[in-house]
Amino acid sequence: MKVSVLGINHKTAPISLRNQLVFNQDILVHSLENFKHTFKCGVVILSTCNRTEIYSSEISQKNLEKWLSKQCNVNLQILRKYTYFFTEENALNHSSAVGSGLDSMIIGEPQILGQMKQAFKVSENSNLVDKNLVNFFAKVFEFAKIIRNKTQIGTNSTTIASTALKLINQLFGTIESLSILFIGAGEMNELCAKYFAKSIPKKIMVANRTLEKASTLAKKINAECCLISDVNSIIKNYDVVISCTGSQLPIIGLGMVEEAIKLRKHQPMFFIDLAVPADIEKEIGDLDDIFLYNLEDLANIAKEGINLRKNELEKAFNLLKEMVDEFVQNKKTSNVPLTIALKQFFNNTQEIELKKALKDIKNGVSAEEVCEKLSRNLTKKLLHYPTKAINQDSGQAKIIKTMFNLKD
Repeated sequence: MKVSVLGINHKTAPISLRNQLVFNQDILVHSLENFKHTFKCGVVILSTCNRTEIYSSEISQKNLEKWLSKQCNVNLQILRKYTYFFTEENALNHSSAVGSGLDSMIIGEPQILGQMKQAFKVSENSNLVDKNLVNFFAKVFEFAKIIRNKTQIGTNSTTIASTALKLINQLFGTIESLSILFIGAGEMNELCAKYFAKSIPKKIMVANRTLEKASTLAKKINAECCLISDVNSIIKNYDVVISCTGSQLPIIGLGMVEEAIKLRKHQPMFFIDLAVPADIEKEIGDLDDIFLYNLEDLANIAKEGINLRKNELEKAFNLLKEMVDEFVQNKKTSNVPLTIALKQFFNNTQEIELKKALKDIKNGVSAEEVCEKLSRNLTKKLLHYPTKAINQDSGQAKIIKTMFNLKD
């Protein structure tokens, strides 16, 4: 499985560098197309708040670092200090750990698998994946699912949302008397909004660049909605502001909050910035009566609960190692080309007979007759070559008996 991973994450690189290496939706497809044009191979780019990773069949770390440096306008020598690089089974091991939440800032968090699947889907929809990547991610998703099902790594995990809610309750006493403003309606804010809504705050407002998306989320949590352009005039009405957008520049500035806190007669405000790059100017945290936390702040607080899951973490890594080792061993001993050819033969046979069946349905043939004909033709075609082999060589009979678990 010729796949490599070049990346940086919260463990290897400061947030200032991670900010520079974010691939937002505006540039992602263009960057993917540029990569394929440069290296003549498929590519998937995973870009989240905590990591940027490039998955491809290009196995030269230097070439990948040069491309990333140029694409994001980052000094190459600086970039090389913080990147990591894996190939083949090491890439599979790392990526499966990422997908199952073992490598996350908050161990066991479930969002990363969805983000990884979305990254793959973006490339797939743009015809930018190749066979290596398809097979690779199929295994990653399979391993991640097994780890989450067979261990307790994600059970009662200390999430960003629960950590934030705990801090808010410590400051204000209870969330039920508070008004909360969510800026952005993406996956991260939706998860937080649903979590907060369970505690029944006094009021929830969802602000987004498009009213349609804001309205979709608002309906799910019994909230109101507005445009981001309205935030400046309404922010004074909210005790808690949680922001996570794809903006490249802060959308909540110092002047806006200074005016808001003045109009609130210095009633405290709690800000949570989940965005990378930041949505909220960091100077806001220096104001009196303002509490500002970013993603790393919350993660560091949440780490207090990680010790409770150390045994599960070790168990998860051991399980992952077993699966990767078994996959590598099977790969060495299996006849992969024959397996692929056999699968292709069955798929082609199925496709041909299905087209015939659909044509019969359009021509008015009864469903019962179509189904009988379809099953009869499939049985006939799939038995043709095994039957022929038995008739030509009686020694093949034992092999076919074993293959289909047939009794004498």
